[in-house]
Amino acid sequence: MLSKQYKIKDLLRKNGIDGAIVSSPENFHYITGFASHQHTVSRQPMFSCAVLTALDSEKTHVIAMDFEVPALKEKLPDFEVKKYDTWVGVREWDEILSTIEMNPIINSFESSIDVLVKSIKELNLGNKKLGIELDFLPFNYYSILKEKLPEVEFVNISGLFILSRSVKTEDEIEMFRTLTKIQDEALSHASRFVEIGVSEKKVAHEFRKHVMASGICTPSSWSTFNTGINSSRLCLPSDRVIEDGDTFKFDGGVNAEFNFYTTDMSRTWIIGNGHPALFSLKDRLYEGQRRMIEAAKPGLPISELFNIGFSYVKQSYSCYRRGHLGHSISMGPQTAEAPFITATETRLLEAGMILCVEVPCYIKNKGGFNIEDMILITPDGCEILTYRTPHYLK
Repeated sequence: MLSKQYKIKDLLRKNGIDGAIVSSPENFHYITGFASHQHTVSRQPMFSCAVLTALDSEKTHVIAMDFEVPALKEKLPDFEVKKYDTWVGVREWDEILSTIEMNPIINSFESSIDVLVKSIKELNLGNKKLGIELDFLPFNYYSILKEKLPEVEFVNISGLFILSRSVKTEDEIEMFRTLTKIQDEALSHASRFVEIGVSEKKVAHEFRKHVMASGICTPSSWSTFNTGINSSRLCLPSDRVIEDGDTFKFDGGVNAEFNFYTTDMSRTWIIGNGHPALFSLKDRLYEGQRRMIEAAKPGLPISELFNIGFSYVKQSYSCYRRGHLGHSISMGPQTAEAPFITATETRLLEAGMILCVEVPCYIKNKGGFNIEDMILITPDGCEILTYRTPHYLK
């Protein structure tokens, strides 16, 4: 993936912020275009971070463990990559051959925060306004930063990353095309096993097996495959089997692993001789979602997009309640990101947004529906990315 630091630098300038510390694995990748290994695995801010200024002329500093620095230098030639000392103890090849220590260990240990503070001062940010990800940082780490950098004015820029990530670049769009194709084909394959007598776990296994065969991504661990009363509540696949008249609901996606991008779509099918009221409800939900997708285009207020779907369902079901009818999506770890498709969201749709448009309805102790597709807002409308799996099974 390509670095998106130019987008963040632009937002920093627009908000009067001089620089930023990037601490979360997802936004480290967003800034650099590459993931730090131990940082991603541990999700701890001390393992890797990036420091950037709002100036395009200043090279961004990347700070990583000594064991990882050679790999990052190879992948990030346009960044200033710095190491900090760890427990690994990497030695030179000549030392192994000669069995003689060429670089004796000095009784000093430079931590990641030590190197971070040095970088901040080198970039002339030691007494400036500095953005940090307060939505990610542990309180004790934030406290250490405040102690080490008493003259810095820290401001939370977690929301700026979400704002930037809400409009996708061309390489991000291609990533989503790849992921949605794999997810959609896997679900289409799994749908062939959705029949009376088959367990939730069996359908889930077929989906996961198909995704893993791609070699590109993995199934989202939270993906749900639920039948009957399970389809109206949040739970992972169980041994429950599909019965005649059940609703069977899939809600989930795939993850691009160390590229972080994730997907989210839903299908709900009525199996066999379902109650006529279930068929009527599903049709209304599906038609409401289709109306939203048909209306989606740049310049449309997101609140209006919500009202199109919500009002259509509400006309037939006065009991219908729903806080949102979809959301943006990008890199996780959360699947749903702002902007949400709500009655109060004043933001306009923009070309390059990728949204999950969903119209759900859950019925306690009976079953539930979620009708959800991922769409790309194009210059003159929208494109459905998850079109391969049918909303109705034959």
